[in-house]
Amino acid sequence: MTTVGEVLEESVQILRHAGIDRAHLDARLIVAHGLHMTSQQVFGYPERQLKDCDLEGVRKLVARRSEHEPVALITGEKEFWSLPFKVTAATLIPRPDSETLIEAVLAAQPDKKWPTRILDLGTGSGCLLLALLHECQNSTGVGIDFSEEALKVARFNGENLGMGGRVDFIQIDWNNGVPNLADFDIIISNPPYVAENDRGTLLADVVDYEPDSALFAGLNGLREYKTIISLLAESTNVTGNVFFEVGINQADVVAKMLKNAGLRDIFIYPDLAGIRRCVAAKM
Repeated sequence: MTTVGEVLEESVQILRHAGIDRAHLDARLIVAHGLHMTSQQVFGYPERQLKDCDLEGVRKLVARRSEHEPVALITGEKEFWSLPFKVTAATLIPRPDSETLIEAVLAAQPDKKWPTRILDLGTGSGCLLLALLHECQNSTGVGIDFSEEALKVARFNGENLGMGGRVDFIQIDWNNGVPNLADFDIIISNPPYVAENDRGTLLADVVDYEPDSALFAGLNGLREYKTIISLLAESTNVTGNVFFEVGINQADVVAKMLKNAGLRDIFIYPDLAGIRRCVAAKM
């Protein structure tokens, strides 16, 4: 019979052969998921023998990863802000870079006990909004998305994290308008921002498995920023703060767009790699 240690080593070799950069880490996560074990147990019990059905199940999962399907879609979960989030093919997979936006909001809102009202434009899995509500226990929020399938994931995550009573997820296409912005203290958004011209530069893990509608935004990647900023400019009696996640080399352009729309106190926050990742402004 095959052991846990043997199937782990077999999985590592398959993924390396497929050109997966983090073959050992990915193999460990997939083996653990397929065997309903923790990563620590995979290391701690390499001698455990496997039933044929368990071995077949793990091999099927490894085969999916060898085709560059993201680990998060194979396991159905991704950690963000130290919280577990369900993910599916209908949503973007949460990324560590996006935690920069969370840090920016918390820096601008140091009193976590204040009952802030937050709007998330393009909520996807709900990870940004729910991470903020986790930190700000007296706050409430609304997340909008045009994809009902993505909203089902966000609603599950809200309930699973015990925040269902403090958040609403609503199907809205922001091209047709948004909720009254004056009702919110903070507006956050991680909109599509990849230029169509850059499609060929994306990893297969991304472009083949994550939704185009959440990735691409016209020839230069700025289409959705223009739409949202025009909504901000047209709104009246709005006094809150807005926070955008932006792509590489987009921060200055988005900051200028915000300034031209009449927003002020514009600030740019870098991520851990030094990339200017979040643009904030006062409405």
